[in-house]
Amino acid sequence: MRASLRILRDNRRLLVFPLLSGVALVLVVGGVVVPTAVRDWAEPSPSASDVFTVGAGYLLAGFVLTLCSGAMICAVDDVLRGGPARIGASFLRAVRHWRPLLAWSLLNTTVLLAIRQLERVPVVGWIMKELFSAGWALATYLALPAMMVDGLGVAESTRRSARMLRETFTRQVYGSWWIVLPVLLSMVGGFVAFMLGVESNRPGPAITGGAVAALVLTGALLVGATVSAIFRTTLYRDASIAA
Repeated sequence: MRASLRILRDNRRLLVFPLLSGVALVLVVGGVVVPTAVRDWAEPSPSASDVFTVGAGYLLAGFVLTLCSGAMICAVDDVLRGGPARIGASFLRAVRHWRPLLAWSLLNTTVLLAIRQLERVPVVGWIMKELFSAGWALATYLALPAMMVDGLGVAESTRRSARMLRETFTRQVYGSWWIVLPVLLSMVGGFVAFMLGVESNRPGPAITGGAVAALVLTGALLVGATVSAIFRTTLYRDASIAA
């Protein structure tokens, strides 16, 4: 984690990747939600086109996030090799792997949707869903770095990530905890700032508190997403050398 933070400190340009990912996600979701809402307003009963649009938008959003994550991993890999973090070159490198990225996005989306269906199981459904979600996340934590760094396919990347789980499990859990903790603390701090503004019963402090909360949370999410990509790439490279 200290190495990941040092890399971010020396390469602040990496923060652009999660920002672009967020913008692209908003555009995709907006492109799906707005037309669907207009059609629903004109025709309240859902149609087959609405289902197709929502499903296609969901898959497209997953692919966009996967592509941006792959580009960030490529940039981190360049930095770890002693080069600069190049935004355009990293996206071009990720686009050249669009087939495995698309396949991985479809696989990951399908698995997660299937896991969500476990909630329908009475009594233990929620527990089963959480356990399977955590297991899938741990087993595939290094799959995307394997695709971007070593150019592996989806099947081999998933197998390699699962094989590395035994030697990287502790670091995965420990690193993920230290990535999530600042985000949680920023959410609490932002919520406190917002509530203090609201409690003042004046519009000025309320608006200021909301703006502070939004800025703190946005900054924490950007840093957390960037550090997460750096940590995953560094962990994969370290585990590959050890293997």
